[in-house]
Amino acid sequence: MNFAIVFENWQILARGALTTVLLMLVVATVAPLLSIPLALARDSGIRALAWPVAALSWFTRAVPTLVLLFFCYYGLPVFGIYLDPIPSALLALVLSALGYNTEFFRAGFRAVPRGQYEAGRALGLRPVPLYLKVIFPQALRIAVPSLFSNFTLNLKGTALASLVSVSELASEAQGLLSATYRPMEFLLAAGVIYLALNSIIIGLQKLAEKRLSKGMA
Repeated sequence: MNFAIVFENWQILARGALTTVLLMLVVATVAPLLSIPLALARDSGIRALAWPVAALSWFTRAVPTLVLLFFCYYGLPVFGIYLDPIPSALLALVLSALGYNTEFFRAGFRAVPRGQYEAGRALGLRPVPLYLKVIFPQALRIAVPSLFSNFTLNLKGTALASLVSVSELASEAQGLLSATYRPMEFLLAAGVIYLALNSIIIGLQKLAEKRLSKGMA
């Protein structure tokens, strides 16, 4: 194997890796933020809110990300909605993560002892401050391991964006191996980059768990 050819094309791989990271950052930010109110609605006891959220959660967890991606890119134009490759990929990836994140936060909120709610109300806290200051930090600490595990899946899922012409890491590696006929070198290089990115996510998970544990101590 000749890895010199990988170093000769490092800028192309770096460009693809940057796109992968940006896709991942958007998904890892938008999906959890949207899932928090959805989790609250899911357990609100109001059927008009809970049932649609339950249906959305079930649908996005049941349908493969690839199907969601093709629907966003090829299916939405049937309804007059045209999205470029990157917005299509982001929409599909966010939808794919949304159902899981909603259930993670729902489990976190349910795990907080009812006494915490009652104590907050006894202190005169209104619902919003009660959730922000008392309930949410505890629910987040419970949800963090599952959220970060899902982030690693989201990162690997970004490779599907190459199927709708997004030039992310997998797409750039495939282009290079086709152009140079050196598949092993570029596949290994892409694998190492994905491994490094996932290692960063695991490190951030440990840091988040440590800081949240200190905050609850």
